[in-house]
Amino acid sequence: MPALWWLILALLLLVIEMVTPGLFFFACLAIGALLAALAAWLGAGSVATWVVFFGSSAALVITVAPIARRWMKSIPPCPVGLDALAGQRARVVEALDPETGKGQVRLNTGTIWRASSDTPVAEDNWVHILEVVGTRLRVQALSDESPTKE
Repeated sequence: MPALWWLILALLLLVIEMVTPGLFFFACLAIGALLAALAAWLGAGSVATWVVFFGSSAALVITVAPIARRWMKSIPPCPVGLDALAGQRARVVEALDPETGKGQVRLNTGTIWRASSDTPVAEDNWVHILEVVGTRLRVQALSDESPTKE
């Protein structure tokens, strides 16, 4: 297999790596194909280039996969979308009444959400957002109930 074909294979494997979620498996194969292209360009025989490809690819998969797994586990998950609202603070703009389910809060972004709480919370108090349930925020009153003006 000439060096040009090994380069085309390497590019194809890199494209596959980019469009598939994984732990660099196809990137290891692509590097193996690049090394095989180098071997073919230097004049190695067909069998030697295949040995370079399989040997280097196997060595890379064996060494890179555990490192990639450890690295992926070390990255904490980042909440996105509505899940990112949990943990934020909001100001009560309409008193929260757990019996009637009425109440609204204003987020730091200025948006107003319907909210529910297990305990009554008066207007102008700060609350902690626990989670998003449907179209409502489930909140909890902050321990410092003193209303503060922004």
